[in-house]
Amino acid sequence: MKFSQSLRQTIFEARNNPGFTALYIGGVAFAVAFTMVYAIIYYVRLASVYPEYNRDTTLLIKSISLKSTENSSQSMSSIGLTFINGYLERLENKEYLSVTGHPEETFVQPVDGSSDIRIVYRETDPNFFKLYEYEFLGGRCFSTEEFEAGIQSAVISSDLASRLYGGVEEALGKDISIDYRNFKIVGVVRPGSSIFDNSFAQAFIPYTSSKSYSKAPYNISNTQEFLGEYFVNVKLNDSEQEKDFRNELDDMLRRINAADTTGWDTSLPSVETNVESVFQVENDEDGKNFMNALKPYLILLVVLLMIPAINISGMIGGQMDRRMDEMGLRRSFGASKRELCRQVMFENLLLTLAGGVVGLIIAWIVMYTCKSWILGLISERWHYLGNIVETEVTSEMLFAPAVFIGALLICVVLNLLSAYMPVKLALRKPIVSSINVKK
Repeated sequence: MKFSQSLRQTIFEARNNPGFTALYIGGVAFAVAFTMVYAIIYYVRLASVYPEYNRDTTLLIKSISLKSTENSSQSMSSIGLTFINGYLERLENKEYLSVTGHPEETFVQPVDGSSDIRIVYRETDPNFFKLYEYEFLGGRCFSTEEFEAGIQSAVISSDLASRLYGGVEEALGKDISIDYRNFKIVGVVRPGSSIFDNSFAQAFIPYTSSKSYSKAPYNISNTQEFLGEYFVNVKLNDSEQEKDFRNELDDMLRRINAADTTGWDTSLPSVETNVESVFQVENDEDGKNFMNALKPYLILLVVLLMIPAINISGMIGGQMDRRMDEMGLRRSFGASKRELCRQVMFENLLLTLAGGVVGLIIAWIVMYTCKSWILGLISERWHYLGNIVETEVTSEMLFAPAVFIGALLICVVLNLLSAYMPVKLALRKPIVSSINVKK
């Protein structure tokens, strides 16, 4: 079967049956569009996207729980520096820790005396910029010495630098008034996306410069001081080190509870990888049960693929009935069943690819026009942050190689599911019956 001949045949059939062609391409486009929106949502949450390039080797510890050994009382919050510096920092099976607060709303006072600017800021440490690889357009992150001394330094995003001083270079070395406290701008970064709760902010300051920060010695015997306002990112080398870290962490918690005299058991309810956090993977008797967590997502994906495939299969069955006389005639002149099957499969593959391209375009349009709804699915905090910061869906999120490969595979799967069986069943009929099918 020559490619040029098959292509001419496909074009001929498409022109002779414009209604079938339009319905076929539209059906595939509908399936691909919805599947791609679904895929993009989870691609953004799972893949290595700026500035979260270390997702695969990072553990997130966002909360700590204290449960009374005497009654049903329980306290849960973010993690306090007493627990972080007194215990987590001492664990050996890690590359480093980054301690950071949650993104919070505050106001910046412009130097020209105009109305305050509403921004999102974050208290963090120098390791934050090692873990989340923000691109510095100018300057640097605050140093370890500045952090330990509690110097009021700040790293800000380039969009905030432009609003305050007109540009990156103009902002470097200047002061920024955050909630009526002056910080020196030491660095300007390319903005991240407010979709990403773990890394986003427009201004970053050392948590040691916070009003609530205390340099008083930590009392690690007082479990109530384990509660606080920070969460911890643990950077690891690989999955083996992750396993060792979890074992070391469990052993540490057992020793803390065994030595406790205050009547409280300490636990960390959410020590999660990014994947576990996205799919809300929970523990069972055998550990992390990924299949239970993934089951509803897999079922939805199968439904998105199967329903249009079944509809298209019915359309192809009707189309084959119409072409039975053609198939019988070609077989009488020596064409084999295999050659005819290849031809029809090739025709359907081209139509499927055409529908896939249309579906991708529709998916990208939906991502932009329905951004508010879709970003709400990606990030629980977006409805809060989205009122402060305008978020763009970047090209890195939409035009990633994984998305294109996924789209191609979806097209091929749809073609195989919808076309093969109707074609095989139609070609089983005898030549004479095929030629006389319309009589």
